[in-house]
Amino acid sequence: MSTEHPEQHRPVDVQKHDESSPAWPGRSAAGSGVLALVLCLAALVASPPLLLIPYIGVVPALLAAAGIAIAGAGLRRSDHGTRTAVIGLIVSVVVFALLAGIATLWNLVVADPAVRDYDELHEVIDHVRTLVFGS
Repeated sequence: MSTEHPEQHRPVDVQKHDESSPAWPGRSAAGSGVLALVLCLAALVASPPLLLIPYIGVVPALLAAAGIAIAGAGLRRSDHGTRTAVIGLIVSVVVFALLAGIATLWNLVVADPAVRDYDELHEVIDHVRTLVFGS
């Protein structure tokens, strides 16, 4: 007589790992978060020289605003991987608020009075505008 138990000969269900299917189906927001962080870094790097030019100092704040839009869009269309997008969104909002506030104060307190008081600055600003934006 055999002392084998019926449980020992039960077939084992082994699932084969299919390498063509992704581990996480759906869309990840990680790329959007990274892009938002890169835009914020570019805004922070570009802000010191651009703030010195009246009315153009808001461009870095617009880069941060683009980071907000990209991170928000990434969060709306994703199923998973939202941690990086949330971090990108938070950093973009903080950088936008900081740079928009600094640009506004700079233009109101320093640039506008200087431009109004000195006619030579009008010429310099017009020259810079033509260099940056063309004629």
